[in-house]
Amino acid sequence: MPAWQRDAARRLLQREEGLSEDDYAELYVLLKAEHGLPNPDNLNPEPLATTHLPATIQSGQTVILKEIGKFTHVNRIAPDQTLRFSETGMSVIYGGNGSGKSGYVRVMKQACRCRDQSEKVYPNANDPALTHKTPTARFRIEYNGSINKIDWQQGCVPDGLLSSISVFDSRCARSYLTAEQDVAYLPYGLDIVENMARNVIPEMEHRLSAEISAIDTNIHVFNHLAGETKVGALIAKLSDKTNPKTVEELATLSPEEEEQVEALRKALAETDPMTKAVELKRFVSRLRTLAESTKKVSLWVNDDAAAKLKKFDAAVVAAEQAEKNAALALQSGEKLLPGTGELVWKALFEAARKYSIETAYPDHEFPYTDDDALCPLCQSPLDEVGERRLNRFEQYIKDDVAKAAQEKRTALADIRKKIESANLQIALEQELSDEIDQCGGATVQAIKDYQANIYDKRRWMLEALDDRKWTNPPSLKESPYPTLRNLAAQRLREARTFIKASDPERKKILEQECAELIARQNLQKSLQAVLDLIERFKIVAALKKCKSDLKTKPISDKSKEFASEAVTKELKSALDIEFANLGVGHIKTRLKERNDKGKILHQLLLEIPTNRNIDEILSEGEQRAIALGAFLAELSLADHSCGIVFDDPVSSLDHWRRQHVARRLAEEAKKRQVIVFTHDTSFLGQLRDEIDENTLDHKICFLEWKGQYAGNVCDGLPWGHSSYKERIHALETMHDKFLAKPWPQYPNEEDAAEMLKAYDRMRAAIERVIQDVVFNGVVRRYRDWINIGSLKGVVGFSDAECDEINRLYQRCNDLVDAHDPSSAKNAPVPSVTELGKDIYDLNAVIKAIQDRRSAP
Repeated sequence: MPAWQRDAARRLLQREEGLSEDDYAELYVLLKAEHGLPNPDNLNPEPLATTHLPATIQSGQTVILKEIGKFTHVNRIAPDQTLRFSETGMSVIYGGNGSGKSGYVRVMKQACRCRDQSEKVYPNANDPALTHKTPTARFRIEYNGSINKIDWQQGCVPDGLLSSISVFDSRCARSYLTAEQDVAYLPYGLDIVENMARNVIPEMEHRLSAEISAIDTNIHVFNHLAGETKVGALIAKLSDKTNPKTVEELATLSPEEEEQVEALRKALAETDPMTKAVELKRFVSRLRTLAESTKKVSLWVNDDAAAKLKKFDAAVVAAEQAEKNAALALQSGEKLLPGTGELVWKALFEAARKYSIETAYPDHEFPYTDDDALCPLCQSPLDEVGERRLNRFEQYIKDDVAKAAQEKRTALADIRKKIESANLQIALEQELSDEIDQCGGATVQAIKDYQANIYDKRRWMLEALDDRKWTNPPSLKESPYPTLRNLAAQRLREARTFIKASDPERKKILEQECAELIARQNLQKSLQAVLDLIERFKIVAALKKCKSDLKTKPISDKSKEFASEAVTKELKSALDIEFANLGVGHIKTRLKERNDKGKILHQLLLEIPTNRNIDEILSEGEQRAIALGAFLAELSLADHSCGIVFDDPVSSLDHWRRQHVARRLAEEAKKRQVIVFTHDTSFLGQLRDEIDENTLDHKICFLEWKGQYAGNVCDGLPWGHSSYKERIHALETMHDKFLAKPWPQYPNEEDAAEMLKAYDRMRAAIERVIQDVVFNGVVRRYRDWINIGSLKGVVGFSDAECDEINRLYQRCNDLVDAHDPSSAKNAPVPSVTELGKDIYDLNAVIKAIQDRRSAP
């Protein structure tokens, strides 16, 4: 099965009341996601797995639930509470509204892998700080004689042993109308496959058809794009297979193509295209001349030229500084003759060099300064100062920095002159300016701005040379040269188009080109709409692929196969027995056989008239009784004796059917552990009757609020639901507490209130004694029937017993504030001794009646 169907199977298993709208919506998203459709919430399927199902119970296996406790973040259940169960017989847990009963049951349903997993366990809703806490609990079980502790945590896979405890699911029996209008019964769990075919698949088909129908795939809205063009051919074959990129490319025109459309329109509309072509060629020639003019003005004034000029200026500054430094080095602190270092002096020094090298010291480099050397000018011996001076003069002549500085100054002056004399005027005649303006755009203004900008740039360059401040250079605008060249090329293309248009044969080709380009322009206007339609085509195609997952026959065939294997004569007999036990014996079962391709298949039918819906035929009580009967029937065929749990099993049942259920559960408690949670006081009484009558091992407790927590476990039952024995025991306990206090000689108001409470409870105990002892339970307030079977035990009572009961009852009435007491009465509060005596007297009356009943 596809993953979404396996997810649906899990939901069908876990949703006791059937799938919700949210379930169907999510399944539909998962179905589509498997076929590549959007999954906006990133839902992931959670297929049905063995961890969702009860573990396989081995033959003869016994799992007994001993207790559950150590709660954390389970609603508002007190964390220190432990709910213990009778290991054999029956455990009854009574809890009114808000007592915490639902919290215990939900944990057990989760931990025992009950089918109904719709009710999650939440932390204390009144404490926002606990919102994200995870509920946990601990179970103690007995498995084949050994004790195991099992921790449960919501969201984690529960231990398989716990799933051996069967929790009654009110919808564990499923019935449905067959195609032949029979009411068929499906054993527990087999409804999942049946409902997949009967409910889930049809719902998905309905949603799929509705979504496909709602998607607009009308192609006629693009009739204006039809025609003998590439665009027309594309629109005619538009489908989910159409490549959107191809459409986008066809709808995208380059600037040249946009210009070509206009050129073709003009050429095709022109009456004398050849004359127009000649005019355009002349215009092109003038444009080219103007472009060259704009190019020439920037030869000496541009950003690169400014950068080079700045570099030249920096080189001159450096050379002049070097010149100054050389002059200082030549002087070296000495007072030299005027003109030293200048041209005449240089000629004298060069003559001395020539004399030394050629005549005086031909074998030595100049200057020769050894010990025997003489100055070539004055022919005096060279001392240390003269030697240094001669070497310094030689170095100065070699460096010749003054000459270098002068050369750089000269070069910079030449550059400046060329910049100053450069012709920066752009030759834009008025007639040409007007023609360019007719082409549209701001080309003429750009030329004028560029002209002014060039002059500003030259002025800044020359001023920077003067003051040597190269800061804040004016930015040079973009040259209009490329624009003018492009305009010239455009008009040249137009001229060629006009030439073609003058030829009839070539004009037909131009007309087809123009039609193609116009069609592409129209497609461009409708591009998004066309792309959206393609996307809708793709969605529809993907949705139609989903139909391959919606074939019901394989699922129905598997459902029939499962049902045939599960439906047996033993199951039919067990159902008949359980229906009779639960007061719905009028609903009969029938096995129906049919041959399917040589294979015998069975159906188990319920003999119910089917002229209306099943919900109209069967009452809620009958449906609940059928569910209970099915649960117990299937349990009777299982070869194990593990415990079972019921949560309010008699909801929607009449009083007389509740008695049937109580009797049947008591019968089951003889074979296995039975745990019953209930808030129904009538059913509670019936369970107690069955426990007493069958002398079952049992444990009875109730849940109540204490302080800030619910779910506090109290042994026995609340006072209003306790037996006469439990009430007398409670009175004796109160008496013992009074004795231990000890009781004061002069009790205060609080002590008096406690004593009066004891007598108030004694009065209720006396009334329960009359019901259960004097009349032997023949008539009870919660029953709408008379227990004739107990009538034989009604043995009457003597006048003395009657008087004693009246005395005790009247004594209670005198003390209890049933009405507003007279302040003048001021009756004294009984002592502890008197209370003990009254309890003793009540026990004596009970014993006398019971002794008489048991006498031969």
